[in-house]
Amino acid sequence: MTAETRTRAEHLGPEVRRPLVLDAALEVWIEHGYAGTTMARIAKAANVSKPVLYACYAHKDEALRALMAREEEKLVGAAQDALPETVDLDDVGAVMRTAYEAFFRATLEHPASWRVVFDAPHVQDPVIAAKVTSARTAITDQLTTLLSHYLESTDHPMPGRTTRLYAQNLIALAESNAATLLQNPGEWDPADLAEAVTDLVLTSWL
Repeated sequence: MTAETRTRAEHLGPEVRRPLVLDAALEVWIEHGYAGTTMARIAKAANVSKPVLYACYAHKDEALRALMAREEEKLVGAAQDALPETVDLDDVGAVMRTAYEAFFRATLEHPASWRVVFDAPHVQDPVIAAKVTSARTAITDQLTTLLSHYLESTDHPMPGRTTRLYAQNLIALAESNAATLLQNPGEWDPADLAEAVTDLVLTSWL
């Protein structure tokens, strides 16, 4: 970036500059982790001065909370889009494979965002931890409702707490295998991984 470009960037108002700062904060978090993310590193990645950065966010935690909120909104939307509105009683396996594949493809479309979310439970920031917990609870509620409707139509209805446990485990499988996609790029195609995870679930539970 030239000095002229940098000067123009520094003259942007905070509202316009904040998304650019969050993009830089995401890069720094991925490279250095939460603990290694500093305002100095964010400023350098964003190619702005520290005073310009502090005009956007008062401190590191404020910047990273804003980043987490942005990435959470993006990923919760992707997870909700992966869930079907109803379950086809004649082919629950097909529904499950489609949902898992959509989730895994969304993971590969937003790898940096998912790495931040996977790292978040280890962050010693109660606000960020609460955001992750809230997002997971919302997805669990949605999946529990779907499972309840499905199980009510079978010969094996379950208590509400058991259904919720199933939903939590289905989500845990999705998250752990999404992490596998990111940690071992190229090892699995989303469709093949969805097939394998679905077979595991159907064999073990249904």
